Amino acid sequence: MAKVTGIDLGTTFSAIAILDDLGNPEVLSDPETNNRITPSVVYLGTDKVIVGDKAKDAAVTKPKNVVKETKRQMENEVVYSKKQGEWIEKKGKMLSDEYTPSQISSFILSKLKGFSSGIKKAVVTVPALFAETARSATLDAAKIAGLEVELINEPTAAILHYSNLPGVSVSGRVLVFDLGGGTFDVTIAAVKGKKVDVITSVGDKELGGADFDREILKIIDKKYKKKKGKSIDLEDKKLAEVAERIKKVLSAKEEAQEIIEGPKGPEKVSVSRKEFEDSIDTYIEKIKMLMEQALEMAKCKPENIAQTLLVGGSTRIPIVVDTIKKIMKKAPVKGVNVDEAVACGAAIYAGLQNTSSLNSAQKKAISKVELNDVCNFYMGTIVAFDDHEKRQTVRVNDIIIERNTPLPASVTKDYQVKYDDQPTIRFSVTQSEGAENDIEFVVVIAEEVMDLPKGSKAGDPLKITYSYDKSGKMHCVFEVCKSGKKKELTLKPEGSKSIKELKESLDFEIE
Repeated sequence: MAKVTGIDLGTTFSAIAILDDLGNPEVLSDPETNNRITPSVVYLGTDKVIVGDKAKDAAVTKPKNVVKETKRQMENEVVYSKKQGEWIEKKGKMLSDEYTPSQISSFILSKLKGFSSGIKKAVVTVPALFAETARSATLDAAKIAGLEVELINEPTAAILHYSNLPGVSVSGRVLVFDLGGGTFDVTIAAVKGKKVDVITSVGDKELGGADFDREILKIIDKKYKKKKGKSIDLEDKKLAEVAERIKKVLSAKEEAQEIIEGPKGPEKVSVSRKEFEDSIDTYIEKIKMLMEQALEMAKCKPENIAQTLLVGGSTRIPIVVDTIKKIMKKAPVKGVNVDEAVACGAAIYAGLQNTSSLNSAQKKAISKVELNDVCNFYMGTIVAFDDHEKRQTVRVNDIIIERNTPLPASVTKDYQVKYDDQPTIRFSVTQSEGAENDIEFVVVIAEEVMDLPKGSKAGDPLKITYSYDKSGKMHCVFEVCKSGKKKELTLKPEGSKSIKELKESLDFEIE
């Protein structure tokens, strides 16, 4: 019987969990290291790819071959160049030493998949505000790794884990505070027993522990330069490891010391917790703002939130916990492994999606679990209208499904032919984080051109229907009412390429 599997594909660390025979999520350990979380670090060799702790070690001797924080590149048209040792803009045909974010991520998924036999399907987690392109790239990565996957938002998965823990009571309105290595999400949901209704999610795709590490590097650079008269290389991957160690020490102690190997020789550098906290003040303020925004969007006050649930390794930082206490007026829930919560929740969701693969005990364990999510973006279309003040035709974005609309949802809106004898109509599907009218601030994720009947008149009716289901799939129907002609699109992140194209030149042994 195939294993019911959930994977947290993280920016800095990843984890994989399965449902055990009793229906409880179990995080799998790396057979070689016995570690339950794996660094999302990849070493690109000539005929071998190394993932995890050994890849981090390789950064000492071959830093250009080591790739980190791939998740932050998933929505970008970039490739990692071994020659340059960095992400660069994708131009034309890829070279043999260049790799897409999907390909790099596939190596991490393959490593995790190898922790146990019989893993063919999985639920993979993504940030709540991951754009369509990033979700599609994640599915491309899964294809290369030989996995059939569904996606679930990370904070939603975390709520499933918390609400299914024995001895932990989660009820009422809860706030999930998810601060990982590269992304930050705040999600508010209503929980009753094992029924979870997501209300809203907000976040920042460029805010996480990796940013805090870079601030520590700036502190180190300033102190090293003062002593030695020359700056360190802020892009040095070995020094990035040092900064991460300092950050972890400062979560337990008031001061951390490290020997810095810089251009002018070694130097002992001390960093205090106060210096660290001052350096990340801008990020803390952004965290406060997003928490307040989530509360406002959910029409909640802090006292309306029963519990704050923590997810992600960066929630161990004392100033982060203090910030939560100040805003929420109470301490967050503790006692859960914040590095594993998302993977565990993904495994539970995998069970909900694959009940035919469960034994009777597993079915009973998740029988009362019910998840209702929301649309995390504004979904719209581009329309043209006459702006009489400007005396010109203007193209604007018109929203059809509002953000935070409970799923499933179906909305129909009426439109019109623009002018007499118009030969065609261009239908578009747009996505945006805000309620944008300006087309410069939306992403067009699909477009279709339809022929109009001969002799069409200005004002002839058109209809557009968007139907969004619980699995994140949206069905779009564009209808020309006069002819009854329809064009239908089913939009679900399916990955952008064939497995053959994706696997081209990727014949590696993965360690």
